[in-house]
Amino acid sequence: MNYCLLAPIFLLAAVGGRAIAQETTCAAPCPLSRADAESILSSQQARSATLAAAVPPKLLAKLKSTQQRRRVKGEFHDQFAASRVLAWAVTAPGSAAGDILEIGASNGAGTTGILARALKAAIAAGTSSATRRLLSLEVRPEKFLMGEAFRKVQQWPSQLMLASSINESQFPSQHDPQRPESATWLRRERESAREHQVGVLGPLCASRRYGLLNVDGGAFTGWAEWNIIRQLCSRVAWVALDDTDFKTRMMLEYARAHPSEWELVYEETVSQDLKGGTLIKHYRTGSRSARGEHKATLDALVAAPARAGVTPLFRNFALLRNRAAPGE
Repeated sequence: MNYCLLAPIFLLAAVGGRAIAQETTCAAPCPLSRADAESILSSQQARSATLAAAVPPKLLAKLKSTQQRRRVKGEFHDQFAASRVLAWAVTAPGSAAGDILEIGASNGAGTTGILARALKAAIAAGTSSATRRLLSLEVRPEKFLMGEAFRKVQQWPSQLMLASSINESQFPSQHDPQRPESATWLRRERESAREHQVGVLGPLCASRRYGLLNVDGGAFTGWAEWNIIRQLCSRVAWVALDDTDFKTRMMLEYARAHPSEWELVYEETVSQDLKGGTLIKHYRTGSRSARGEHKATLDALVAAPARAGVTPLFRNFALLRNRAAPGE
């Protein structure tokens, strides 16, 4: 059965009848060679095909039926003001120098849709290359299959990849004691990574050029992902962070502590309370701020109502600009 996850994700350009390798997101000298990166990705693709084929057809049909019935639009949707900032980043200065990489596609209806629609519009408007693509990683086979089917219907310039961003050995050993349910999250995330056998974030950056990276992965993948981004994805121009109160908190804290490396262009927080280990978010209240040369543009974007009479919602989100990216 063909699930399209075996489509090549690293391309070669032909010049004068011979193939030349594309630029990558990893600064030279890269700790991971292109040959080793492509070997890892090849092994991962074979493993992913096995995992996708193992999803029971009845389970997949039930999930798709539930999604259609509920008209699922994703946890991160257009009513959030941050969705406009994320869409803006698709064509932000330096972003179009490479493709877009997303960690955490889920069923393809949330940030995946925001990014894909923005890219499709940019291509139609001629402000982005017609060959530019969005690649979204999803670790759960059933969600990957739902997202891939949804993507095809929408005819987006994108591809989903069934993969884990990091290896099982890169997970922390402890969950967050303030949130007891996080012990289950950690166990499940480790199990998913074990199923995939390899992590692909580093190999992807070492074999392909990305201009924008959206980080919305697991609750406990953030530390390892950030280390990989700094080491192997160091030429990416923009990094968007979701759930900055937990999943990507360490990335935001690092950016604040190292302003010579990362510019915090936009930040948004939602009012929330932790009661009995349960986090309660009040999406209608919070704070947001833009800074730097794009402040006026971003302020105007987030100030406009989502639609007539509807106030934009808040979420824990940030957009970082990499000062070390080419052209900076």
